[in-house]
Amino acid sequence: MGASSLTKLGRLYWLGRYVSRVSIETEIVEDIFDKVIDNPDYDYVGFCDKLEIPSDVYANANDFIERFLLDKDDPFSVITNVSRAYDNAIVLRETISSEALSYIQVAVNLMDTAAKGMAPMLEMQAVRDALYAFRGCVDDTLYDNESRYTLKAGSSVERIDMYVRLGLNTDKMAHELDILRYRLRRMPLTRDGRRLALLEDLAPNPSPVENRALLLDCIEGLFPDM
Repeated sequence: MGASSLTKLGRLYWLGRYVSRVSIETEIVEDIFDKVIDNPDYDYVGFCDKLEIPSDVYANANDFIERFLLDKDDPFSVITNVSRAYDNAIVLRETISSEALSYIQVAVNLMDTAAKGMAPMLEMQAVRDALYAFRGCVDDTLYDNESRYTLKAGSSVERIDMYVRLGLNTDKMAHELDILRYRLRRMPLTRDGRRLALLEDLAPNPSPVENRALLLDCIEGLFPDM
């Protein structure tokens, strides 16, 4: 595989990861926002620890919500991840289509609107809707199977990563792993066979917290070229 092809596939893979990351994080922050309304002392530090992001940069729970969601200078923020998705999508315009790119642009615009407004949470469902529309558009316009399934594999990897980090429903994780297996057979990136086998062995475990470090190593090291 040539360097240019690998670079393109890498961008597709990370575009898929960032799109899924933003979808999941906006939904989670909405839930945290509701909890903070009822309890201003909500343990946002625990959430940060699960994602392995620094918590001491936030003054309190409200500061965390505002900055984690909308601070462009925070490398872990949702708005930063939207920008990263756009940076990959703009380079891939001829691959994914201008129409698909436009939905990522809509998500960027909505996040910018949220950052300037008084009620940013109102925009989060619209951001997710734009990203769902992007996925649907890619299914219709991205005809190259290797490109399409590389992007989709990135989405699956990100969802599994977040399920592990946040201790979410293990049934969902097992289902997403089944989807990832299907996508792996249709995309060209080299994968680490040992890590894939270990991931398949550990993911159905009903207590993934016990295997968290191993699972995350498997996920993040699954594609050595990425």
